[in-house]
Amino acid sequence: MAASDYYRRGSLWALLALGLVTGARAQQPLQLLTQMKEQYPTEKAVYLEYRQDLNVTLKGDSVQVLTRHHYDMLHLGAQSSMYANDKVYSSHFSRLQKLEAQTMVPVGNGYKAMKVTSFKEKFEMQPGIFFDDTRATTFSFPAVAPGVRTVSDYTVRQPDARFMMPFYVGSYVPTRHAELTITAPKAVKINYKVFHAEQTPIQFTRQEKGGNVIYRWTADNLPSPPRDEDGPAAAYYLPHIVYYIEEAPAAGQPRKVLGGVEDLYAMYSGFTANVDKQESPALRHIVDSLVVGAKTEQERVRRVYYWVQDNVRYVAFENGMSGFIPRDAGLVCGKRYGDCKDMANLTHEMLRMAGVKSYLTWIGTRDLPYRYSELATPGVDNHMIAAYEPKPGQYVFLDATSKYTPFGMPSAFIQGKEALLAVDAKQCKVATVPVMPKERNLVSDVSQVVLEGNGLRGKGKLALDGYPKVERSYALDGTNKTDEAKYVKALLERGNNKFFVDKYAVGNLDTREQPLTIDYEYRLQDYVQQLDDEIYVNLNLEQPYAADRIDPATRRLPRVNEYAHTNHTRTEFEIPAGYEVEYLPTNAEATDPVLGFKIRYERQGNKIVQEKDVYVDYLMLQPNQFAQWNAVIDKLNAAYRDALILKKKKA
Repeated sequence: MAASDYYRRGSLWALLALGLVTGARAQQPLQLLTQMKEQYPTEKAVYLEYRQDLNVTLKGDSVQVLTRHHYDMLHLGAQSSMYANDKVYSSHFSRLQKLEAQTMVPVGNGYKAMKVTSFKEKFEMQPGIFFDDTRATTFSFPAVAPGVRTVSDYTVRQPDARFMMPFYVGSYVPTRHAELTITAPKAVKINYKVFHAEQTPIQFTRQEKGGNVIYRWTADNLPSPPRDEDGPAAAYYLPHIVYYIEEAPAAGQPRKVLGGVEDLYAMYSGFTANVDKQESPALRHIVDSLVVGAKTEQERVRRVYYWVQDNVRYVAFENGMSGFIPRDAGLVCGKRYGDCKDMANLTHEMLRMAGVKSYLTWIGTRDLPYRYSELATPGVDNHMIAAYEPKPGQYVFLDATSKYTPFGMPSAFIQGKEALLAVDAKQCKVATVPVMPKERNLVSDVSQVVLEGNGLRGKGKLALDGYPKVERSYALDGTNKTDEAKYVKALLERGNNKFFVDKYAVGNLDTREQPLTIDYEYRLQDYVQQLDDEIYVNLNLEQPYAADRIDPATRRLPRVNEYAHTNHTRTEFEIPAGYEVEYLPTNAEATDPVLGFKIRYERQGNKIVQEKDVYVDYLMLQPNQFAQWNAVIDKLNAAYRDALILKKKKA
């Protein structure tokens, strides 16, 4: 189909959708508004039509895609004005060709169009990205009010069909009708995977028409998606269709495009084939100096990895194909900055110079739920690292972008993910990144506490290891003394809001393989309760997860946790002179696969020692686990309320 025919068909479709041409779905404005309010009484707006229409064409040996987007929203309540502002994205892989938008204001039995006339285009940088070629065209619909419809139609050209985006069946508001259509020549084989549609009745048809095949997916009356804090990325729960070109002709013969892991790797291998054709003498000199005196291969790897972490700044670039092709290691070393693939390739090349075999590795962060075995497309991964194999089948994943992550630990955001390792130009293998056990991520707080008036005075040492150390090290790195003091106070805070840190010292901030330590002294006022000759002291100065009960009646999404961890607290309370122990709290514990605790009390001479361990052991807590989580939380809160009672000795 010629592009002009495509646009003409798009314009006719837009007219039909707007009700300017009578159709089977046409309704009078008041009737439509009343029906939608009855169907969605608590919603601010509803999509009447949410559609994408892809036209796949062959141009020589290349496959090109033209995608027409059509979105028709009916506004139901006054607060829907929040949806008046909209934007459309464009990039190297998705080039905006045409954009029209208008507000349809009810007039009698029809609508009057008010066109959007002002469109503003700018580069839009995502957090943590230095440069991104994505441009956003922003615009505002005029006269948004209950009963009006805001309609946008735009066309996007995708010059490389390997990088097509998934279609989410529905949006952030309810959707009356969602539709995806792909029209492709018979010689182009389209494949697809549908995710999370178990509760969504998606209808699929495949029709041959002339020399084309038309694939169509439709769904009606979709509710708005759940909105819960700490929920997973949308790809984990929203119904969506991932479609891709599996096969297309080249020189008149069938050619695999994305038919499996081997095809995906062939594409990735092509991206790295021409990198580092010449060795960098300056980089060779650095590597030779690094490995002097290293007694083992693992020590050489550790030194190289830490050098890259310390000397190359992570700066993200997203600019067309350069977002996939690493820069030469010598160039990255010379500039002292690079993105993930640059740092991965630099690590890989330096290890080669050090006489160590490693693998360039593609991987998806935990925002992406897919496995290579189920979906082998560029949408499966979004990150690049290096991998070292000290023993056959045993891997150490080296992500130098995570500055404080020690050797032997993967970065937290790739735990449990599949990784694609480059063996050679043609061969690859898939390995799974381990999930770090809760014991590896330990927060330990040991303190000595004495009574001071109606409060407490204490000193102690906080030690953080594993991911807690990585997280806190980022927060403390480069912080000025004023902000550092505020951060440390918030980190140590306990008891109540009358907590004051008198002195502290931070240790091992730059020593990756040792726990980050904070030695501290503090005062806590108005904490101890006195009644006649009795003193009540709750040694649970810190009460993690006390307010973390989940309401299963309102929460629908799983809850995401960055890493499993264990908190250990030892509190040594000195019994004040002239008092004896009237009541020692009872020991308590509860264990569950996702959450557990153990609290123990013991008298040791003139001290009461409380040992407390609380662990969290999940990366994603599913709704069917909420009840067991809450059961432990209830037991934990009961244990937190148990206080030590001291009684004044009789004269």
